[in-house]
Amino acid sequence: MKPTANLQYDWVRVDAGPQAQAEDGFRRARLGLRAQSEDRRWQWVVEHDFSDRTPDDAWLEWTPTDGRAVRLGQFKQPFSLEDAIADKQSAFMEASPVGALVIGRRIGLEYASWSQGGTLRVAVFGKRLDGSNASTGASLRGTWQLVDGEAGSAHIGFSMASEFPRDARASFGLNAGSVFSSVKTATTGSLTDVERIDRMAVEGVWIRGAWSMQVELAQVAVRRVGADVDGRAGNLQLTWSPTGDGRRDQRGIVTGPAASGHAGWELGLRWGSLDLDDGAVQGGRVQSWGLSATCYPRSHVRVIAQLSHYHARRAGIDSAPVTAGIRVQWTY
Repeated sequence: MKPTANLQYDWVRVDAGPQAQAEDGFRRARLGLRAQSEDRRWQWVVEHDFSDRTPDDAWLEWTPTDGRAVRLGQFKQPFSLEDAIADKQSAFMEASPVGALVIGRRIGLEYASWSQGGTLRVAVFGKRLDGSNASTGASLRGTWQLVDGEAGSAHIGFSMASEFPRDARASFGLNAGSVFSSVKTATTGSLTDVERIDRMAVEGVWIRGAWSMQVELAQVAVRRVGADVDGRAGNLQLTWSPTGDGRRDQRGIVTGPAASGHAGWELGLRWGSLDLDDGAVQGGRVQSWGLSATCYPRSHVRVIAQLSHYHARRAGIDSAPVTAGIRVQWTY
């Protein structure tokens, strides 16, 4: 048994026309415990985020054979590459616009398999441990490994999910690059009379040495009594490490650079889009660009500086917020 920690402190400034917000605080204050049996067949994780005041990961996993596992508890549901990458591995402080359409953590049961040819994760889920997001649903994510060797690695993948909200409501939105900002670049508001929410995403990853590229397209279809509502999002990200500390593709998930014996650096460029306009629902359309620089001075410490620009149009009103931020992160 060993303790786990993920502490993130952010300084953020958002300029949105006449509005300007400068905030700082803990983005994450996650503490927990992890234990594993001697034969590594069983492991469990319990974590609580004291910044959000909510439980995060809380699950038990059984690995009967190499390449197969069953997990029960609260965990990120298998949908979208964007959501699968942990925030302690991401090249940016916040998720891309694709993150506006993901499922996130729910209580569920998951079966996972992996091999040199790819991965498959299938899950059924319900609400969160704190009682929010009450629904019944299922999701899956699969990847095919195209290249894996000294020349680099590459995979393609897809995700599908469907859920039935018990309160017949749903909402989707995107902030201006920080949870500390009240500025929304797009939002559907509360959608009522929702019978079912269907999601689909396709992804691609390429890694070679110090370079990496990932692309993902996602779509959500909100089935309602009356007019349905569709939303779409996309993301293209390129990273390069001047110190030669490249990313890795492990079981269909991109991990961050692992500098050893020196301070590592990584530069990131990202483009994203989100379209929440559909019929009477004018949630808005957004395009965003982001630049990031990450330093890894120690194995458990990293510092991220990020600049993001958004061009949004919602209900006939244009906005172009610019967000600058710095994060100091310690993980264990």
